[in-house]
Amino acid sequence: MIPSEGIGWDMEATAIIAGTEKLDAAKTLVDWSITEKANKLYNQGYAVIAITKLAKPVKHFPAGITEAMIDNDFEWAATNKAKIIADWTKRYDSKSEPKK
Repeated sequence: MIPSEGIGWDMEATAIIAGTEKLDAAKTLVDWSITEKANKLYNQGYAVIAITKLAKPVKHFPAGITEAMIDNDFEWAATNKAKIIADWTKRYDSKSEPKK
């Protein structure tokens, strides 16, 4: 069941680290990571993929995932990162394991 207030989401990303010693191999991997073949593989475990026309239902994921995703404002979140973390800590840190 999908919560009526919507569901959160995160984003997977691929990047080439500056100064990598194997630049050609890194470029090959990144180029492959955006292909249809790669997206079909991603869809084995992820219901939402970059090439949406390739997305097929994933076992144990409820229908309507994409439509239920909240509208994230990443610019606002980046600007308010400290406030978000402080609020999260205030609300939920008591449930975290003790820091060593």
